[in-house]
Amino acid sequence: MERTMTMAPKAPLKLSLRTARILSVAVLGGIGIGYLGGAITAEPDGSAPIGFVFVRLIGLFAAVALFIEGRGQMSQASDAMLDERERQQRDRAYVATHQIMVLALFGFFIWSIIAKFIDGWMPGQEQALDLLSGFAISAMALPGIILAWREQPADAEDEA
Repeated sequence: MERTMTMAPKAPLKLSLRTARILSVAVLGGIGIGYLGGAITAEPDGSAPIGFVFVRLIGLFAAVALFIEGRGQMSQASDAMLDERERQQRDRAYVATHQIMVLALFGFFIWSIIAKFIDGWMPGQEQALDLLSGFAISAMALPGIILAWREQPADAEDEA
């Protein structure tokens, strides 16, 4: 089956599928551990321990790399720039992103209810803003991450 040429934007960074997947783990681990761990172990003045700041930076740089990489660019492309298959892949990635992010929000809402009854940990204002930043960075990177994990290695060889 012959593939038609698309007008998809040329990505400033092209990563192998393996590298994109490794970076995706760095994003989710760096953001999850760096922001949540930093919020839980925050100093009395509200600042996160320096180790968690470094882990956050790893997650942030990996997220930026995935965002500007081809899969991240495909997730941002307009319909006119993609063929039908690419549009379907992008749309499924966005639906999955929406589901994951809503699930994360509901998880926090449930925790906030439980925490009141058990006197559990809740973030202070500064930690809440940090967690919101981590949530936003994750939402930015997640469509590209999903595309990387759904991509078949044979697909990557066809485009190389």
